[in-house]
Amino acid sequence: MKKIFALLAILAMPVMAGFTEYGVHAGYMIPSGDETEGYKGSFLIGGQILAHMPMFAIEGSISYVFLGFDNDLGDPSGHMIPILAGVRSYSGPMFFGGGLGLHMTSTEVAGIDTSTSDIGGYLNAGIILPTSSMDVEISAKYHIIDFSFDKAWFALGAGLYF
Repeated sequence: MKKIFALLAILAMPVMAGFTEYGVHAGYMIPSGDETEGYKGSFLIGGQILAHMPMFAIEGSISYVFLGFDNDLGDPSGHMIPILAGVRSYSGPMFFGGGLGLHMTSTEVAGIDTSTSDIGGYLNAGIILPTSSMDVEISAKYHIIDFSFDKAWFALGAGLYF
């Protein structure tokens, strides 16, 4: 629980910064490494915050991933909640960045509940497309769970900033 409060405090800091945008996002996560043994691609939804500074931006997001499983034995169900906080640098409309993430996973298979909380990192790249009233973001993220490249997810997503 202390990990969650620490990450939420970090995510709240950009509110005191300069130009801040809030938004929503959706996407698709693909497992890689050891994660491919039990999971398959999964959809995600969430919210995000972006605080612009003169040379970089501070970003944060929280998502809900509807975990998909490779087999249906034991009627599996589960979800993952990645909470991310980091920085990004811009080159025109393109951005590159990364930071820390808390990945909370909860699964139930054959009546057995399992919950884990892993601190790891992420790398991201994407593009911001400004419109007249909002910004559209298209991005790719590589989630490194527990700082192990054997436990990783690749996410493709799109979002809107208001």
